[in-house]
Amino acid sequence: MTVSSFVLFGQTETSRVLDKTDSLISHKKYATAFKFLQETDPANSDPDIFLKKEDIALNYFVTSIMHQMFAFRDIGENEDIMDYRGKEGNYDMFTFPVDSILLRLIKEYPDNCKLYKGLGDYYYEVHLKYGDQWLIPTEQLLRLIEKNDLKVHEGGCADDMTYYVLGYIYVSSQKYDNAVSWFKRSLELSEKNPDAFYNLAYAYMGNGDMDNALKNAGIAMELYHDSVYKADAVRMMAQLYLEKGDEENAARSFETSLKIDPGSYYSLHPLLELYVKTNRPEADDIRRDFFALDPGNPTIYNDLAKIYFKYDKAEELTGFFEDELKNYRDNDSITGNLNFFLGRIYLGIDKSEAKNYLLQAREHFSKVYDKDHQVFRAIEQGLEQLEK
Repeated sequence: MTVSSFVLFGQTETSRVLDKTDSLISHKKYATAFKFLQETDPANSDPDIFLKKEDIALNYFVTSIMHQMFAFRDIGENEDIMDYRGKEGNYDMFTFPVDSILLRLIKEYPDNCKLYKGLGDYYYEVHLKYGDQWLIPTEQLLRLIEKNDLKVHEGGCADDMTYYVLGYIYVSSQKYDNAVSWFKRSLELSEKNPDAFYNLAYAYMGNGDMDNALKNAGIAMELYHDSVYKADAVRMMAQLYLEKGDEENAARSFETSLKIDPGSYYSLHPLLELYVKTNRPEADDIRRDFFALDPGNPTIYNDLAKIYFKYDKAEELTGFFEDELKNYRDNDSITGNLNFFLGRIYLGIDKSEAKNYLLQAREHFSKVYDKDHQVFRAIEQGLEQLEK
């Protein structure tokens, strides 16, 4: 079909093309659907057909190069496109610079707000996928999303995601009052979107309205099905309780988040600090769980040191590390870390003990790392400090 004949068919022909495309998509014939649209309107002259191409490109691609070139695949009706995305295969690549084509179409159809929506959606997708690695710097990209989505709002074809993205843009710019307004508009159109409630809570927190932030974080928690997201919403509630000075409810919320998502660093760390601060006996068990996350990782030791020194409880930490030495005798990496951090702690307490632990650390690390590893320089610096 030529472009001129396509134009003569008008809206009736466009509807037929879109209906056929939707049928192909429903049967997961994504490559066939995109090729059909390309053959129908190769010059990208019809806005509705182009927007359907964009929909396929953004949602059903197998491979994308900077979201300027796309590959597609037909899959079985019981398969998921995510099973193929990013994996090697023989696919036809299509050059499809969505933004350039949309900018041209907008010049031709400046009152078609669906085109602005297509452009705003496209910029948002590349922002999520590529961040600072895309063709336009992040700050400029966010402004383009804002500009186009405001056009969509003015044109009367905004949906809940349009308003959600505007809220996201204003949260990113720390314009929390504006963000609250847009997230609330989004929820008026889709009241079951947990992300909108979560980000609305964040916006309320940003402008200091802790009560409304708590309310909306709680709704997000109830709506989320994924345990990681649900636990994150409960952690937000915990932080909000801390902002309100309610340490008891903060502790309960962190405890709940751990039940939902056991072994989370982001729940164990603040809960341990809260327990240590408030002298809760449960601190010993949480400290053990926190340490067990990754006892070979220096970050764990640094985190523990910051917490226990902050609340003048270094002796509890040294006792814990010394006990753990018995449990990791056969692991030179962990034993090296335990000795190293004990040596650092004792630097300002007992020089003799500090020297002993640092020498032990050097011995164990020598069985694990090459002699030029940075940890040996840190040990030497500690030993030099003891000589002063």
